[in-house]
Amino acid sequence: MTWFKNARYKAIGIRLDSGDLAYLSCVIRKLFCSIEKEFGLPGFGKMSITASNDLNGETIDALNKQGHQIDAYGIGTYLVTCYAHAQAALGVVFKLVEINNKPRIGN
Repeated sequence: MTWFKNARYKAIGIRLDSGDLAYLSCVIRKLFCSIEKEFGLPGFGKMSITASNDLNGETIDALNKQGHQIDAYGIGTYLVTCYAHAQAALGVVFKLVEINNKPRIGN
């Protein structure tokens, strides 16, 4: 893993956006810890695990009851809309890209 130690950037974590977030966070934490130990990368096991995917208070409560290794949550849609009062929201992701050196918006 010399290439990792000599990289020009430092990994700071991972984002989980789908699937069983509680389970996946536990698997990822174990993987991070084993990589830290096997390759001598101090702090790798403590990298941040962020979860997103239309999270709300109920979802976070359920994650807490299951047990997880999530360090941060990405709460977007439920933060800026009021589902309790039937304010609909469209979950869409846009990415800024370039085509022939000209910026484009794609989905």
